[in-house]
Amino acid sequence: MLTREQKEQQLQGLKTALVPASGVFVMDFSGLTVAEVTELRRKVKEVEGSYVVVKNTLARIALAGSAKEPVTRLFVGPTAVAYTSKDVVALAKVLAEFAKGHEKLKFRGALVEGQLLDAAGAQQVANLPSKQELVARLLYLLQSPMRRLVVALNWPVKSLAVTLKQIAEKKQQN
Repeated sequence: MLTREQKEQQLQGLKTALVPASGVFVMDFSGLTVAEVTELRRKVKEVEGSYVVVKNTLARIALAGSAKEPVTRLFVGPTAVAYTSKDVVALAKVLAEFAKGHEKLKFRGALVEGQLLDAAGAQQVANLPSKQELVARLLYLLQSPMRRLVVALNWPVKSLAVTLKQIAEKKQQN
């Protein structure tokens, strides 16, 4: 049994970790071995996320009154929380990939950028392109019209140069 002081420390730890997080994934982990959980924590840490097993009551108290409060309804039974303030999609991909190989790990839901998602929605976040992919696509789309404009503007000059070259070659032959 935890003392009141230990519970207070856990409560403060949960507040400082979960409230500023941009993505919080609530997982059911019943049946995972210690080795599997350790492997999952290592993979989550690689994408700058965290994975913790939480006491439901403490998590509800920690999130009460914050923007993350809607996620507290998912805290039923053995609960683990994976969260990050960095790339939410990368964390979701790691969790989904791990869940494919370990059927006992299941999404219950998530709170991503202020939106509460059910288990299927949390799983779909893993299918989104990463932030880097989206930035690359945006840059390509922004660059495309400029590239077409440069090609269109250069076409008459190029055509003139080719025509002059052909005339010069023809005169040299004559």
